[in-house]
Amino acid sequence: MSTHNEDETSSSRPAAEGDDETPFTESEAATTSDSSGEDPEPDIVATPEEELETARREAAENFERFLRAKADIENILKRHQRELTERARYDGEGLARDILQAVDDLERALQHTDDGAAAVSGGVELVLKGLLAALQRNGVERIDAEGKPFDPAEHEAVTMVETSDVPPGTVMQVFRAGYKMRDRLLRAAMVSVSKAAEPKA
Repeated sequence: MSTHNEDETSSSRPAAEGDDETPFTESEAATTSDSSGEDPEPDIVATPEEELETARREAAENFERFLRAKADIENILKRHQRELTERARYDGEGLARDILQAVDDLERALQHTDDGAAAVSGGVELVLKGLLAALQRNGVERIDAEGKPFDPAEHEAVTMVETSDVPPGTVMQVFRAGYKMRDRLLRAAMVSVSKAAEPKA
């Protein structure tokens, strides 16, 4: 009789302090292990058609990159060729500048030659013509400035002359000739330029 009472007392006794959790049943544990209720997603396998489409797209992208790289290389080669051509075109520029000083000296010698030195002046003139012809064969040309409108790209004004004989801004006199090598200026012509005469008081 006393044993029965102890069992009932034991079964009805509250849980000890700190024993908060109640053991799960099998069904509850199963429910808890998959609380989301979703099955894991299976691995997606691409079809042969999808793999072929991917390969074609990658091939097209690679071909486009190839075309861009090829165009870049061609542009570099063209630019290099232009630089070589430009260098060859103006290869004698330094020599031409040096020769121009000799041309100036010969022209001054001819300007100051008197009648007694006709033979010498003839020889100097031949040398001058030869130099000018050599320069011209190499693309060097004298700038025709006298009587032309003043052009700051080709002329260097060293003095202004008041006159009403020609329009203002006209080259009156050339003190030193200017030269171009093809389309490049070797040196500007030193000139005097007309300006309008001031009215008299």
